[in-house]
Amino acid sequence: MLTLGGLLMKNRLVLVLICLFIFGGMTTFSQAASNNSSYVTRLEEQIKSLRSNLDSKDEKIRDLESKLEEKEKKIFDLNKNLKSKDDTISTLKEKEKEQTSKSSIVESLSDLKSTKILNLEKVVEEKNTEIDKLNKVLVEKNTEINNLKFNVSSLSSRIKELNSDLNEKMERVSGLESQIDKRDLNLSNYTNRLDKEALEKDDLKYKISQLKLELDIDDDDDKDNNNKDDEDEIEDMLDDDYDKYKDDDVSLRFNKFDVNVSSKKIEVEMYGSNFDRGDEWKDRDKSEFREFIEDICKDIDKDFNDDIEITVYDDDDDKVGEYEYDDDKNKITDYDEYPF
Repeated sequence: MLTLGGLLMKNRLVLVLICLFIFGGMTTFSQAASNNSSYVTRLEEQIKSLRSNLDSKDEKIRDLESKLEEKEKKIFDLNKNLKSKDDTISTLKEKEKEQTSKSSIVESLSDLKSTKILNLEKVVEEKNTEIDKLNKVLVEKNTEINNLKFNVSSLSSRIKELNSDLNEKMERVSGLESQIDKRDLNLSNYTNRLDKEALEKDDLKYKISQLKLELDIDDDDDKDNNNKDDEDEIEDMLDDDYDKYKDDDVSLRFNKFDVNVSSKKIEVEMYGSNFDRGDEWKDRDKSEFREFIEDICKDIDKDFNDDIEITVYDDDDDKVGEYEYDDDKNKITDYDEYPF
């Protein structure tokens, strides 16, 4: 598609060709009619006219070119403005995106606030319920306080009545105290007589205790002699029958038995001669050894019918076992063995 400038250029070329054609024709024609001067004069006038028209056309072409340049400048300015507008539109679109993002954030915050508001409303509702309950309790407490005030008022009246009764009773007590003082005087005289009799009684008790002490000393001497005989008898029996214990793993020997017989119980100490608490003693059959100790207790109990306490020592005199035998139950009721 031709522009306005291209069209003007094409018209100028056409005019130039026309002029050349005319000049060429005029030259040929002048040669053919060189003798006709008037005809040449007219031709020259026509050429002047054509030249004038051509100059006019050139002027119009220059005007059109000038206008074309102005149009092109306007088009350039418009393109420039259009690009500026496009940049502005791009900027506006970016701002629109930012606004959209901000709007999304605002909507999210709004939803979060709405959730918080709902939660707060729920909490407020719960607090209101709790306040209602507290108000109900407060009303009950106020009622209770009013009842207590009424009771206090009633009790105050009752206290006044009791104070009146107390005053009357105090007067009666004063009269009774006067009578008691008289009786105390009589009682004092009677007490003096009792004190004399008590002194005489204490003297008799002392003499009786001295006689009992002498009798007890004689009994203790007899009892000590009897206990010594019993202790020797038990020790001999143990030396004869229980100086050795044996099971599938160990053989334990005892070289000494100390027996103490009292009115409460019989105490037996057994001293080992060939075992240590960390070796042979540790390897024994625990249940079989307790049966061995229980056999000793039953053998002693046949003749004495007393509770028995047996303590076992190893060859380093370290305590390795303690056993308590109940005479009524006829069995070992408690024991401690070391190490556990």
